[in-house]
Amino acid sequence: MKYQKTIEKITSGSMSRSDLVNIKKNAEEKFSKGDLDARDVLIAINNAKPIDAYILFMGFCPNADFSNRLDTEWKAQGICKFDFPESEVQVERFNTICAGDRVVLKKIETFGKTMSLFGHGRVKSVAYDENGIRYLIMNWSPQERIIEVPLMGAFSTVNIKSIEAVEDEMPEEFWRWLEE
Repeated sequence: MKYQKTIEKITSGSMSRSDLVNIKKNAEEKFSKGDLDARDVLIAINNAKPIDAYILFMGFCPNADFSNRLDTEWKAQGICKFDFPESEVQVERFNTICAGDRVVLKKIETFGKTMSLFGHGRVKSVAYDENGIRYLIMNWSPQERIIEVPLMGAFSTVNIKSIEAVEDEMPEEFWRWLEE
């Protein structure tokens, strides 16, 4: 196979997120120019686990309306989506999530102070729907207890944090909840 060494490096789990992004851009360019073998590199990247893991605090209620909640549908389908292409910044953030990252479902509770967490899971891989929209294949935890914790980050739907940042800000209850 033409890119076997690159694929082995990608699947080793020893690459950073930024390294994977650079390889992906290169593979997409080669694929667009007719190099069909570059597709195997793109598939490997969609399943790659970078060494620098993130936690995505993901809103699941469009227009902050709890009656529009998407979390039960996502859990039933084993997916997580961001369906608001008008927010290019958030789409860009969502597109950085990789296999191995954790997704925590959140809803702002006390404006500017706290959020309620409704579930969590790990990203198994990345996929694309028939329109080319990226989504996450998830392994959702069966744990259903809801907790209220300090609000982290902006008021956007897609809030990505490094593990270190979460360790610095989240109370012990959050970590116990993740392990249930």
